[in-house]
Amino acid sequence: MAEYIKSRTFFEKSDAGKKNKSHPIIVCWKLNTPNNLGSILRLADNMACEKVLFVNDKPTFRDRNIKKTAQSSFKAVEWHFCTPENWKQHIPNDYKHIAIETAEPSSDLYESKLPEKTVFFVGNEKVGIDDSLLKECEKSIYIPMKGHNKSMNVSHALTIVLGEWLRQNYY
Repeated sequence: MAEYIKSRTFFEKSDAGKKNKSHPIIVCWKLNTPNNLGSILRLADNMACEKVLFVNDKPTFRDRNIKKTAQSSFKAVEWHFCTPENWKQHIPNDYKHIAIETAEPSSDLYESKLPEKTVFFVGNEKVGIDDSLLKECEKSIYIPMKGHNKSMNVSHALTIVLGEWLRQNYY
């Protein structure tokens, strides 16, 4: 039987945990659920994302509700609340904008090249990404699903996309 090793120790012994590239920036468009914000911060920390922007006209989230899910990642990753008017000032010009959305025309995630310097956009839990924001993106990608339900929690979808970004850019 294999010996259990804590994850931090495991990755310190391997090159798999070393960051040697620019990592994605995440833009979350008008999310409503504090648990999703916390999950996304935790994921962004796991994947060494450059930063996370939560875009909302009037965010009413309490930090404690986000911290509960994010845990130590709450302070480990750079993140900001932004308005729909000022989020762009936090994005470097050389990053490609890619929406994770089932909009026309979207490309299959596994047939898409995901550049090193990418901003991934995820949308509201019920209505997705606004059409005006989709026009700001160079492309839109979707995750092919085989089951009956064709929607997925926003943090789960982002996990799959960031995993594919990691595979393409490191392996």
